[in-house]
Amino acid sequence: MKLPSYRRIFKTDYAEDYQELVEKLAVSINNGFDTVYDALNKKLTFGDNIACTIAEFTVSVDASGNPTKKNVQFKLGENQTSIQGLMVIDCYTEGDELPPPSAPFISFVKNEGNVLIKNIKGLTLNTSYVIKVLAIS
Repeated sequence: MKLPSYRRIFKTDYAEDYQELVEKLAVSINNGFDTVYDALNKKLTFGDNIACTIAEFTVSVDASGNPTKKNVQFKLGENQTSIQGLMVIDCYTEGDELPPPSAPFISFVKNEGNVLIKNIKGLTLNTSYVIKVLAIS
């Protein structure tokens, strides 16, 4: 649903006694509403508006779901100090761009400014995948 348009505040809509005050207030109010209106009208982005990091890494897993290479990790963004969870936003085999057989679930630990991948369920064994994640604070 798209937001309905809104009406800006104009000094001429008020009695002459109040126009000077309305003119001063209208700048802040109109600018503030423009920003909020634009943001809520499908212009919010994860990277600009949510404390998060979008990262991509390549990994393959063994029969237990553990990465076959040690220390598969990515760095959190400079303004992100915590992580509540990871969402997989893209996942495909490295060469063929085929999706995994089921939705990947990633177990991780935060280590200083890095996120270390511990285990991934839902991938085909010994197949190299490119995984893009959204790490949310």
